[in-house]
Amino acid sequence: MTPAAPIASVRWRPWRIPLREPIVTGAGDMTERQGLIVRVETADGATGTGECSPLPGEGLSTADLAARMAELGRKLLGRTPADAWTSLPAGEHVPVADVGIETALADLLAGACGAPLAHWLADQTGLPAPASAPIPANALLSALDPATLAREAEAAKACGFRTVKVKVGRDRAADTERLRAVRAAVGPDLGIRIDANGAWSEQEAVAALVEHAAHGVALCEQPVAPGPDAPARLARVRAASPVPIAADESCASLHDLRSLVDAEAVDAVVIKPLRTGLREALAMIREATVRNLPCILTTTFDTGAGTALALHLAALLPEPRSACGLATLLLLAGDIVRGCPTPEAGSLPLPTGPGLGVTLDEAALDRFPTGPWEGVSA
Repeated sequence: MTPAAPIASVRWRPWRIPLREPIVTGAGDMTERQGLIVRVETADGATGTGECSPLPGEGLSTADLAARMAELGRKLLGRTPADAWTSLPAGEHVPVADVGIETALADLLAGACGAPLAHWLADQTGLPAPASAPIPANALLSALDPATLAREAEAAKACGFRTVKVKVGRDRAADTERLRAVRAAVGPDLGIRIDANGAWSEQEAVAALVEHAAHGVALCEQPVAPGPDAPARLARVRAASPVPIAADESCASLHDLRSLVDAEAVDAVVIKPLRTGLREALAMIREATVRNLPCILTTTFDTGAGTALALHLAALLPEPRSACGLATLLLLAGDIVRGCPTPEAGSLPLPTGPGLGVTLDEAALDRFPTGPWEGVSA
């Protein structure tokens, strides 16, 4: 059933949530996440929830996000949710902001049908209905000290993870010791991925990957920096590397994905829905499926709203799915929604219930606000 009542309000509230421990990457350190929680409500009281939370360095403040919410929200007032969904984006598109409203509309529409978001999205796109199997996830290891990193790896293995991921790129010799410690801790069977976040030059990347291959590294994400010439540079690294290559920061749109495949630059791509936008992520999944290119759906250290979205999109990937970067919610000092699953035996089930499958926790949101609710209404 499609809701016929028009959109009566679009509301948002800014939040900031610390990370339990800093995340150290080749591109810099991260200590907190901040963004907006977004609500779209119809005249008969139906609601949908979304999140927009750009990563540091993407050039959008929460004030910028709020201004975009007001601009886009005013265009949606009085429209039905179905009309609003098909008409987005209107004019210019700001993916990392608009994804909050995209998600809220999809949540509202899927909820009205009584369907989980993944099933509703499959119907919308012609993709096969998602399988019910839980989605495998990788564990992110964050320690700099090799001994501490090894303990994190042992804990991840004990929790059932079959793939672990290590941030690299600051110091090759130190990274070698860290990867040696991880491999010794987990044994020969677990997969190890590394993520350089674009920290290396081409020459540094090839040298590092030749060295790190000795520790059984299964995949390297974003060895060189993004940019207009990234497909060519990634292709050269891939041709010389004993380790398969995935694009992350260089794959933010369908155009990016096609350029990477055409350049034979990657063995896989990372798709981050809160960076690409929801509908762009769907288009990228469809394209990758047609081209038999493995996808890794990944959060950007999102709250439960963004994590639930990534889970539903990961459910649309064909089997066998690669381990996805979905096990980051517990790295936050808290959450602002209820109902988002956490890992069980190294995998995550879809949220239960219709739509996105999570509900806003107002009391929890009150712990992390950086401003009041704002909005536009009819």
